[in-house]
Amino acid sequence: MKLNKRLLNLSEMVTSPYHLVWDCCCDHGLLGFKILADGLVKQVNFVDLVPAIIDKLDKKLSMYAYHLPNDVSWNTFCQDVASLQLMEDKHQSQLSPIPKQLVIISGVGGELMIDMLEGLMQRYRGYNIDYLLCPVQHTYKLRTALIKLNFKLKEERLVVENKRGYELLLVNQVVGKEISLSGKKIWEPKNSHKQYLVKLIAHYQRMESSDSSHKLSQLDQELNTKALMDYRLVLQEYYQNTVESHWNVNEDKDESLF
Repeated sequence: MKLNKRLLNLSEMVTSPYHLVWDCCCDHGLLGFKILADGLVKQVNFVDLVPAIIDKLDKKLSMYAYHLPNDVSWNTFCQDVASLQLMEDKHQSQLSPIPKQLVIISGVGGELMIDMLEGLMQRYRGYNIDYLLCPVQHTYKLRTALIKLNFKLKEERLVVENKRGYELLLVNQVVGKEISLSGKKIWEPKNSHKQYLVKLIAHYQRMESSDSSHKLSQLDQELNTKALMDYRLVLQEYYQNTVESHWNVNEDKDESLF
């Protein structure tokens, strides 16, 4: 089973023998299937809101189950991620030295991901549960929300595939380090990272100068301005003396990232 670069990196970040992994917005189910095939995790629950996707996935899992270890199992759920029933015993979840559950949310925008997490936090705030997140856009806004929800960072990566950048964040509300809004630790002196950063800066420049910017809420306007400042600082601190002496953020007009 061949995974794309983004899904492969997500699977590589599942390094703990969780009792249960939730593969949310699972679509084709390749990520959860890879996690089961690796054998470290014994149970994966696949979640998607689209009935047709779950029906198709049920058939696919049954058809290819012979590729999986004999001691693994799975379930499928057609429901909203925000309504998932994760665990009931908060006391035990906080006493556990390692998280027993991992919730993966990938392939959706950062704003929708925020809604999902806020829904879950109404019941599971402060629980020792890991969340592995990979938004397709609005990552800065997601990071801002994670900080407000008191999440902490355990690991993060930047994956660039087909000229699109994906930030992968493993977070928890009990253990971890402070989350950086601009992801200061993910930036490496690679041309692909440079191109992603240039596009981020160009995007927020357009947002600030756009005629429709006045239609945004005051909070979103302030967030966009701060994002532009933070990404410019990343450019200055991490690339000025390592890759090129100067980059023109207007040189790349490709808006495919957004």
